[in-house]
Amino acid sequence: MEMEKIFNGLPRKKADLILLILASQGITHRVEKQLGQHRSDPGQFDILVPREQAGAAFKSVDQYFRENKFFRLPKKIQEVKISSFNAPAAYVIMVLLIAIHLLSVKLGIHREMILKFGASSMYIGQGETFRAITALFLHSDGQHLLGNLAGILIFAAPLISLCGYGTGPLLLLCAGTCGNLVNAYFHQNAILSIGASTAIMGAAGALAAYQMGSPGQPFKLNRLIPLFAGATLMGLFSQGENTDVSAHVFGFLAGFFWGFLFFPFNRVFGRVLRPELMEPVALVLVLLILGSAFWTGL
Repeated sequence: MEMEKIFNGLPRKKADLILLILASQGITHRVEKQLGQHRSDPGQFDILVPREQAGAAFKSVDQYFRENKFFRLPKKIQEVKISSFNAPAAYVIMVLLIAIHLLSVKLGIHREMILKFGASSMYIGQGETFRAITALFLHSDGQHLLGNLAGILIFAAPLISLCGYGTGPLLLLCAGTCGNLVNAYFHQNAILSIGASTAIMGAAGALAAYQMGSPGQPFKLNRLIPLFAGATLMGLFSQGENTDVSAHVFGFLAGFFWGFLFFPFNRVFGRVLRPELMEPVALVLVLLILGSAFWTGL
């Protein structure tokens, strides 16, 4: 049987994949390691098939890669290592939320805090825009708080790990605040909305924007996968009787918007401003915004 070489110089992993494709189609094949390579060297490989089956082999391999092209994320995204457990700033935020809730309950001012700092269209429309920020730090009860702490660990902590201990919280604050402001604009009522979930959904949107924004690559349909995945997760985390679903939606969209702006600019400014300078400046800005918001509401 006369064999024809159809693939030349393949790395081991790709050669194994193509061999699996050919075997699944019942195509006879043979693999040969290129000469001059040591046995311990992974090396490169050639794949041969019977001459009369060469056309079918090419077609099968091409069809496989065409069908699976949509499901492959850009290689650069897969190489980025982000972790929920490598973000001390996220733990500080979690401790702060716990402290605010426990302290307000302990002092018997929990209800007063919600009335004074919760977000609603009526109060924000009257100029109390600080509520869009302060509402992010208040929770109705322990269950509400625990749910948002889990959300911070799942979404916010990886974002902070990716961005930095200063720029990450700043991006979260921008997303959560904008989400509350837009939500208030579309709801003409006095119902108070509280909780960090708007910012958490913003983190999910920002992560989706990051994964979609691979620089120097043409737009392809597989770029939309992170957006669909993030929207699905947002829907799963928006279950519950008292959940403000619209705040979650606007928070996700705000995070997506700010993420699309932040990551390209961050790549540019990162070449000019060192992280040693940019992160402390961003953190100070966050603290000033928070301090100003709570001081205004007092």
